[in-house]
Amino acid sequence: MKPTKSLSFFNLILIIVMTVYSFSSMSSSFFMMGLKSFPWFLISAFFYFIPYALIVSEYTRSYSNRTGGIYDWLKDAFSPRIAFITAFLWYCSYFTWIISLFMKLLIPFTIMLFGQDLTSAEQWFGIDTAYWIMVLSLVAVFCMTWVINRGHQAVFSFLKTSSYAMVGLLLISGIGNLMLMVNTPQLIAQNMQQSLAAPSFFKGTNDSFLSQLPFFIFAITAFGGLDTIASLVDKSGQQQKKFPKALIFSAVIIVVLYFGGIMLWSGANNLNVLRETDQFHLGNLMYGLMGSLANNLSIAFGLSASAQAFLYQAFIRYTAFTLFVAYIGLLSSITYTPLKSLIQGTPKEIWPQFLTKINHKQMPQTALWIQASVVSLCIIGLSLNSTILGTLFNQLTYMTNVARAIPYFVVAASYPFYRIKNPGLLKHSLIAAHWQGYLCSLSVCTATLIAITFQVYQPFHTGEYVQALLLIVGPILFGLLGSSIYQRFEKKRTQLFLEDNL
Repeated sequence: MKPTKSLSFFNLILIIVMTVYSFSSMSSSFFMMGLKSFPWFLISAFFYFIPYALIVSEYTRSYSNRTGGIYDWLKDAFSPRIAFITAFLWYCSYFTWIISLFMKLLIPFTIMLFGQDLTSAEQWFGIDTAYWIMVLSLVAVFCMTWVINRGHQAVFSFLKTSSYAMVGLLLISGIGNLMLMVNTPQLIAQNMQQSLAAPSFFKGTNDSFLSQLPFFIFAITAFGGLDTIASLVDKSGQQQKKFPKALIFSAVIIVVLYFGGIMLWSGANNLNVLRETDQFHLGNLMYGLMGSLANNLSIAFGLSASAQAFLYQAFIRYTAFTLFVAYIGLLSSITYTPLKSLIQGTPKEIWPQFLTKINHKQMPQTALWIQASVVSLCIIGLSLNSTILGTLFNQLTYMTNVARAIPYFVVAASYPFYRIKNPGLLKHSLIAAHWQGYLCSLSVCTATLIAITFQVYQPFHTGEYVQALLLIVGPILFGLLGSSIYQRFEKKRTQLFLEDNL
């Protein structure tokens, strides 16, 4: 297998940063909480993200040549059985997200081409829009699978493209907001005060600590995705040894970007005025804020009506382009990485022989095409407005919400055991003392447990008992399914061992 020669250390950091960092989460944080989001980002960064990044960096240092990702990390620290169940949960949690993202691709695509979301129209050329979304989503699924099967470098290419596009969006928004602040310096303090005093966007919350806990959960999700990109360490070529260092650098940059972005938007814009606009909601917030930035710049610098319209269209279309390629980059990683860990990283005997076959590019070709077929069937079922399938998919989504957080908890919980079982590796560790390792593990586990507990409690509190039950039952069902698959493998292995010794 050829190493990824084109992946420089700079590009590696860029990919990690832009895979984890979310412009959408930053803009949503500004809109929902203003400067009040700072304490929650600080808490999430210091008690969850940075300790988790340190833990993951240790695992990538030790298992840089392994293909299993989470499975390899947990196999030695705990047991192969726990490792497999966790990897299986991890895969299941991403599967429904893959379906949702493929069906959302057309929204930024139409805004990018036409300057507006055409998916809300009833028909295109006399055909129901739902059918167009279905067909184009299916085309995207099979095109993506075909490209990924051409090698892991295609995944890195998608990630690099989306990363550079996101850098462009950050530069546009950052420079634009700085220009507004320079042009109207007398409004900076007023805007900051409005951002700090603005009421929480969460319904029924106030200034008390516990009432703002929903944003703590949101802030933790804003730092998600590190496990996915870390599972590509074995494909990073010459940068394998530098991958742990890249993770730490990236973690610091991500935290700075969130704080810097919220600060710039707060200083250049009156949050209360933005909230009074009926056209803004969390679904179109990125476009709304960038469109508002274009209009404010046009007014501040006295542009003509035609120039203002051009700038507005340029800003929202580039935002749509960035979101579109970000979806593509994200889909390339979550379509491949969890499946790679599950099929190529676990014992081959667990799976049917045809499923473990890899092509000349070292990709699990058959498994990828089977996954694409199942995703396509789900998209077809959802697009045909089947009430039963729609309800089933919604329930499946609820079931995977908590399942997505559990692997983070297990990885963090495994870290002290990893240190005990690998004392020879500690001299190269960034976390020198045992108590520091335990503290990192405890911090991440506590933060994740709070997030999971609140996620389950919230629907109980609002009377949505079915949703709450699904959140609990989901991980249990996926865990039992993963356990039964592994148990079947163990029985088969024991039987073969006995036959060989007869």
